[in-house]
Amino acid sequence: MKRLLTVIVLVVIAALTAYYITRQHPAAVPSTMANLLPADTALFIHLPDAEKNRDAWHRTDLYQLYREQAVQDFLEKPKSHLPEKSSAREVWNHFSSLRIHNGFLATNSFDSLRLIAGFGFRCDEKEAQAVIERWKSGIPAKASGTQRTSVDYEKHKIDIFSSGQFIFASTIAGRQFLAATTVEDLKALLDRVDGRTKAPALDSDETFRAAMKQMPAEYAWMFYLQPKQLAQKLVNLRAESGRALPADQKTLIERIQSYAHAMVFDGARIRDIGFAAMPQLSQTKLERTTLAIAPAETLLYGANIVNMQQQFDWLLQPAGPLQSISSALTSAGVTKEDWKAAFGDEISVMAAWPADAQLPNAVVTVAVRDGGRARKIADAIASSGGWQKISRNNAEYYTAPTSGVLAVVSPTIAVSDRFLVAGLNAASVDGVISPAPAGGGLAGSEKFRSASKLVPDPSQIFAYLDLAGLYSRLDAAVRPLLQVGAAFVPGLSQQLDPSKLPPTEVVTKHLGPVVASTSYVNGGYRSESAGTITIEQAAIAGGAAYVGAMMFQQHKVKGGSSPAMSSPAAPLSPSPGAVRPLPTP
Repeated sequence: MKRLLTVIVLVVIAALTAYYITRQHPAAVPSTMANLLPADTALFIHLPDAEKNRDAWHRTDLYQLYREQAVQDFLEKPKSHLPEKSSAREVWNHFSSLRIHNGFLATNSFDSLRLIAGFGFRCDEKEAQAVIERWKSGIPAKASGTQRTSVDYEKHKIDIFSSGQFIFASTIAGRQFLAATTVEDLKALLDRVDGRTKAPALDSDETFRAAMKQMPAEYAWMFYLQPKQLAQKLVNLRAESGRALPADQKTLIERIQSYAHAMVFDGARIRDIGFAAMPQLSQTKLERTTLAIAPAETLLYGANIVNMQQQFDWLLQPAGPLQSISSALTSAGVTKEDWKAAFGDEISVMAAWPADAQLPNAVVTVAVRDGGRARKIADAIASSGGWQKISRNNAEYYTAPTSGVLAVVSPTIAVSDRFLVAGLNAASVDGVISPAPAGGGLAGSEKFRSASKLVPDPSQIFAYLDLAGLYSRLDAAVRPLLQVGAAFVPGLSQQLDPSKLPPTEVVTKHLGPVVASTSYVNGGYRSESAGTITIEQAAIAGGAAYVGAMMFQQHKVKGGSSPAMSSPAAPLSPSPGAVRPLPTP
């Protein structure tokens, strides 16, 4: 009896283990949407459950930050300028009422606008029909000359809007709304929905299945791209312009067999997973050698494997953007063998922003294999730009000629037997060439170690961003500018109230570190990023912030200075001692 009980327990444990493994690492994604798409689908976007996404979004740190009372007080003035009724808000309310799930958009041709799309709805069917009809009734107003007709196909009625080359065909099949930009494509989609076709579907394509194995079992949204058509277009354009590559060379997009990307709400965090199926570009494995010398207050750390031989080929292009450097390397007798022997394939970036610094101390480093050849290359490049050379700390320093506009910026390159380091000034470069004693650096930080565990160990790319630390420094730099700007730029004070900017600690308590890693696995590059926002989202936010700062600066220049701030006369060329650093946005 005991033996029988033991066997039963073992069987149950084995079954539960198999179930768990299947849930975490499915052999293939049984997506009902992929069953409805042709095998040659080139683009597929999938939104599994809008309601579930909304609930998950409300649990994230980012949403909790938005709900802070101090943040709501600050947003009160900007939100007051928004119209009470807008088409965007109306569409959002309609989407919410439909309770959409399994939304999708796909195409198998980039040559023409041939799209198929659809979604399921959980609301009452009559309510769904009313909402969809309101949408469609607005089409004639947006496209003049539109005609509305209908055609019966099998048991479905297809509603068609046509205006010149524009066609929008749609129908409701059961509890699904389906649409396409050609009637033929919608009929083919209905054939798959009704089970009338036996033609291979997207989920039977091996490239698609391989990409889906790298995607999470559950996600907020996902897209899949088959870039073969785009790559062929690029080849044709190169051939037409007389810039065709040799048969043994391919551009990056030609190497990519497929790309898939998914976003996941992971509790309070957001996570991105990407997979590019392609041949491995470099056998070198990431070591993160500079992590040991990164200071504890580092805000940004990144390391990447780069094919340095390709960079040399790019520099030596006769009509390239760096002709002076190309000529200098050639004149100095620098060969490909010198370049390959001089530098390793690992490049890293580090940035800290001390409280007493006007700009971040950012540096880029390249691993050095042969110090003598690396110095020879640096000498040649520096001579082409008139850089000054000095030797100290067992390294050669090259300083760019300064124009006197930014006193705190003096581009510097240093070469030692370990690294080539480029920074905004000599002090930041010194931090790498002659680092402080080990023990209190970034690698020993509990915040960094905890964040690093959120993603797999990297073999190709790694990135870390201290979001709270970065915001604190940006807040200290931008808050005074906004307060002064609101006093002298009327348009700014009408849009927001800088005095209601949330306290720094209210924001930073919701901002955790952002981390990302990339490795080559199962025939492709798999990337993963996690944090309050992901690395990709942080890059987009940074770009938007930069554009906003430039727009603000342009608006301030157009508006002119306040009379109280205007000086009677300004010298045409201020003396070097009178030049002050520009404020950091």
